[in-house]
Amino acid sequence: MRRSRFDFGRVAHSYDDWYGTPLGRTYDVLEKRAVERALAGPVGADRLLEVGCGTGHWSAFFSAHGFTVTGVDIAPEMIAVARAKKIANAAFQVADAHSLPFSDEEFDVTAAITTLEFVRDAQAVLREIARCTRGSGGFILAGVLNALAAINVRRKAAGDAPYSDARFFSPREVKDLLEPYGKPYIAVAAFVPSVGGALPLAPFTDFVGRLLRSQRGAFIVGRVRPGTDRVTEGIR
Repeated sequence: MRRSRFDFGRVAHSYDDWYGTPLGRTYDVLEKRAVERALAGPVGADRLLEVGCGTGHWSAFFSAHGFTVTGVDIAPEMIAVARAKKIANAAFQVADAHSLPFSDEEFDVTAAITTLEFVRDAQAVLREIARCTRGSGGFILAGVLNALAAINVRRKAAGDAPYSDARFFSPREVKDLLEPYGKPYIAVAAFVPSVGGALPLAPFTDFVGRLLRSQRGAFIVGRVRPGTDRVTEGIR
């Protein structure tokens, strides 16, 4: 059985092109700010496993934030692109997220950014992620495309690859996925104007969307730090 909903090997050499477009750059900035807010405060960790690392786009972000990154992806073509970037303090290998080749509690942080939407069994992948994450002081970080966001609804309806094969999640569903591992922090972000000419207003519309705790931003950040009960900015 294919373990991924979409063969990302087909798009490995064009995948990063999205980040070079005005819309892609806008979403990238807002999504990274959302992840930075989730990482705010003393992390007390340095070994980070990125599951579904793709071309290493987020691996470079985590490396720049002081983590030693191990990135895994099921597509060898994606791993080849990531390795070619020679990201500092990052190493990459081919692996199936449903059966990670690491010891229990080997990493301080395990991150999955736009990964759970494309695996066959998100719950099984999260069990593996939790197994590999340090139980005392470690945490799990998930970035997920929001099923309630207009842009993702349009992508799905239009049959655009890879979104047509994705299984998007709502904020409530992300909370339910993470809750077995602790009390999750859930935040919704990336509220981007639908009119292209209004893209410069995106930081303001994102701020307003987060302030109003709207559930329809394009990106959901979930974090579980075992033994804590912090829940802010989103579903309770």
